[in-house]
Amino acid sequence: MTPAARRPVAALALLLAVAAVLALALQPASAARLPVTGASVTTAAAGPCAATGLGAAAGAASGAGTATQVVLSGVPAACRGQVATLRLYAGDGTALAPGDTTVTLAAADSTTVTVPAYAAARVAGVAVTVGTWALPATWAAPAGVPTGPVTPGPGTTFGDLTWTWLSSSGTQMCVTVDVSAASGSAWRVDLHLGQRPFNGLTSGAGFVVSPWWADVRQDRPVDGVVSVGARPGFEVFASRTATVVVCHYGLPAPAYDPALTYAQASGGVTGSGAWACLTTTVRVTGSPQFYAGWRADVDVAPLVAWFAARGLRADLGTLTAQGNYALAAQGGTTYRVTPTAWDTWGVRDDAPRTFQLCVRT
Repeated sequence: MTPAARRPVAALALLLAVAAVLALALQPASAARLPVTGASVTTAAAGPCAATGLGAAAGAASGAGTATQVVLSGVPAACRGQVATLRLYAGDGTALAPGDTTVTLAAADSTTVTVPAYAAARVAGVAVTVGTWALPATWAAPAGVPTGPVTPGPGTTFGDLTWTWLSSSGTQMCVTVDVSAASGSAWRVDLHLGQRPFNGLTSGAGFVVSPWWADVRQDRPVDGVVSVGARPGFEVFASRTATVVVCHYGLPAPAYDPALTYAQASGGVTGSGAWACLTTTVRVTGSPQFYAGWRADVDVAPLVAWFAARGLRADLGTLTAQGNYALAAQGGTTYRVTPTAWDTWGVRDDAPRTFQLCVRT
């Protein structure tokens, strides 16, 4: 081959060699091929700022039990100055605000955090994150905060709250409350049906609500609670301040409540001939606003003695209560009196009840 012929061949060979080198250079690196030495790799263990938890409690609450602050206490020194987020939760796991609240923890032992308005009585727990790590937090329920029977929902603030139409039978009521909502949210009014004056009502049906665009939003209670809010299609109204009136005229009669303190006293026997009666008065402490149910165990031995003093014998089979009451023998000469029927009267701290038990010979 002549020198002139060899020159194109040599150029082609050089071009192929350069392409091969480029292909090797551009090939993805394999970790198996990389020379890594122990001195060139550093690892670090990340973790929370502290292993211990902190305390959380509601800030000052309004007369209706609404608060806008949470006080974090016992903040570990290593966590102070860091960014934290928190959110409050009800007992059923429902968040009491639409989002987290972010705050920089103070350099002191405690930090007061301003959050969307919430019903202090509804809080069952609080989730706290410091940095990117969750930190245990123990919620301390505030003392003396109203727990119902009507409380504000998430982002809701109550103004004046007034009860009317509280019948002595305990079977009807009306409540009027001024409500407002936090910016970007709708107000909600929660009714705790297990408490007086709702007396264990099991359905959200039967309530009368005004204004016309509001209503009880569910028939079946969740954890004993139903909520009043705007009807579908009228949600915009619930973002404004409003006066809401909620009434019910067919509530269950209130039942005896062992959590209350009852007292009873019987007077002297009055009678004539073959007929005599014993008067008893029942009082209660612990229900100053709503009517509670009651019962009374009455020993009618004074009636028996009244007849015996006259040479007669009381026939306890004729024992009756004057009015709508049920009688149940408890043994010996003691009988349990329980009010019943439509005209049952409840008791209240300022409203004792008096009844008579009468017997013939």
